[in-house]
Amino acid sequence: MALFVNLKDAKSLFLGTVWITYLKEVFILKWGIMSAANIAFDEFVPALRRSKTGIAYAIASHSPKRMSQFHIATQYDSYEDLLEDSEVDAVYIALPNALHHKMVILALEAGKHVLVEKPATISLNEMREISVVARRTKKQFLEGYTYQHHKQHEVVQRYLPKIGDMKQINAHISSQQEDASNFRLQRDLGGGAMNDVGGFCMHVITQLLGFQPKKISLISNGLSEKKVDLTSSCTMMDANGKLATFTCSMEMPFSDYYEVIGVDGSIKVTNCFHIDSSSQNKVDIELFDSNGVSTHQEEIMDDPFLRQIEYFEQLTTNPEHQKLQIRQSLDMAYYIDAAYHSALEDGKLINLSSVYSM
Repeated sequence: MALFVNLKDAKSLFLGTVWITYLKEVFILKWGIMSAANIAFDEFVPALRRSKTGIAYAIASHSPKRMSQFHIATQYDSYEDLLEDSEVDAVYIALPNALHHKMVILALEAGKHVLVEKPATISLNEMREISVVARRTKKQFLEGYTYQHHKQHEVVQRYLPKIGDMKQINAHISSQQEDASNFRLQRDLGGGAMNDVGGFCMHVITQLLGFQPKKISLISNGLSEKKVDLTSSCTMMDANGKLATFTCSMEMPFSDYYEVIGVDGSIKVTNCFHIDSSSQNKVDIELFDSNGVSTHQEEIMDDPFLRQIEYFEQLTTNPEHQKLQIRQSLDMAYYIDAAYHSALEDGKLINLSSVYSM
């Protein structure tokens, strides 16, 4: 159960020369952490401890040794046992991709709000099932594209009018995944470059920059019914013939960026997806004129994991935002499904429907 401290009237107490003013309601959300994955240990739980409105209340993992390193008092060796804990208000799920769908639905059915690492599912049908359960249970759901909560995007939106009519978007994300046991290299656990890191590029293009693809083609290497794609290149076209392209890879040196090209110039954003790879979560934004000359450079620092937690906690008190989040996740699942369908047919151009029922 969430702890509320309700202070309806502003009260000021004079203690010597110190005034303490209570001006707002304090809302404490008790989180359950599902998985002792690196991202939970290195990023999410530390950010939760920086939060003023959330606490790491419980954790569940099949690795007691790893779980003990979190120093969270309430520990479970079963995810289901964590979900039965009535004190848990919300869960953070950082399990392998193929397990997301099952655990999200179990959590929603247990009356918990859910923040799940991307991708929320590995198929459109799975995401449709989640959307139905989320609406029925009236619990909040958020797919964890953490990078979107970094204030880099506020700066990009401010610069977009300077480059004129948008003509093309290009993006790239890559790193070298050498651990053969990692779930990202296993088909049955939802691995693959497009499923895992490719979602970042797809998300920034379609959800943050507003590109609406009508056609999509994906060319991948290594993809089969049993193997994952190590590198995939995607091309999308909208109704006006404008293009968006991106490459995602688990076998190239680390790099992540996107660029937006307009008739009057372009914007390039670097270190934009895996923000924690740079010091102080720094993102570089550069503006170019129509001759390709750099006219402005800016370094943007922020705390995206904390911002994501704050945003999620706002969702729990503002249900109207739920429809937007589910729609974005349905979009993402739809586009990635179509892209993989194209890749399995050697890059066949797939026509996309513009609307589907919510």
